[in-house]
Amino acid sequence: METSAFTAILDVSAPVLLLIVVGAFLRARRVIDDSFISSGSRFVFAVGMPTLLFFSMLGANPGSLMSWQMPVYFALGILLTFGFAWWLSGRLKMPDSERGVFIQIAFRGNTGVFSLALVVNMFGEEGVVIGGVLASITSVLFNILAEIALSRYQANHDVSIKQLLSTIVRNPMIVGVVAGIVVNFVGLPIPSQVVTAGKYLGGVTLPLALLCIGGSLATSRFVLSKTVGVAIAIKVLISPIILTCGAALLGFTEHEQLYLFLFFGAPVAASAYVVSVAHGSDGKQTANAIATSTLLGSLVIVAIAPPLLAWLS
Repeated sequence: METSAFTAILDVSAPVLLLIVVGAFLRARRVIDDSFISSGSRFVFAVGMPTLLFFSMLGANPGSLMSWQMPVYFALGILLTFGFAWWLSGRLKMPDSERGVFIQIAFRGNTGVFSLALVVNMFGEEGVVIGGVLASITSVLFNILAEIALSRYQANHDVSIKQLLSTIVRNPMIVGVVAGIVVNFVGLPIPSQVVTAGKYLGGVTLPLALLCIGGSLATSRFVLSKTVGVAIAIKVLISPIILTCGAALLGFTEHEQLYLFLFFGAPVAASAYVVSVAHGSDGKQTANAIATSTLLGSLVIVAIAPPLLAWLS
């Protein structure tokens, strides 16, 4: 895999992107509607993804598949992107009402669906395990950092530690990963029929998630302010390139660099819209940013990642 990153990325990204296109086509033809997209997305987040991660953790040993330095570097990269976006929002002298949205768009990516779909398609079970660990890290950090950024620039609102902890503890993806690790560690036997049913359920998760992403793009308007455009550039282009180059300088293998690029370069997460609206921020700009970054992020992964990884190797 290390010697053929260019071909590998093209091969595995095509089916993922094709499913997104199919979702957009089905929505445009009204085969699926907004209700389907909404309920399907809820199913993926609350049931499908946790099930997929739980059963993939059974019998797996994340420590044998990845070094501890990789998730640590990934977490630090998210924090650095968050800090840079916060600093830049001040330098651009944008109003407080826009700063929280700008910061969140710049660092919060759709790792739990978009990135995970790519690495699962590329690496199979290994991708589910490593991708699940990285996605769980983002579930924690994204919720904390988004709450800090949006609350800081919302009038009469303070960061609620209790609410943050509750959100993290009840996050279905984190629950799925942790439960799988605990069951695996304890050695709790699970009937083969249950495992098979769980894998069937997990198997429909990523295709359904990608169809929902495509369906949501079909009704989106790609109208952005200049500052939101800058935030998207940070999210899908600047951050993944710089942080992947940093990983190469620190001695990470090309295999690890590929994982990091795909997760750092994830388009803006759909959950960013929900959080923005809940804090009274500009939900419309966030929704447009999600759609635009999904298209641009896909192009970056296909056009930029292969030559970058080949050059770094």
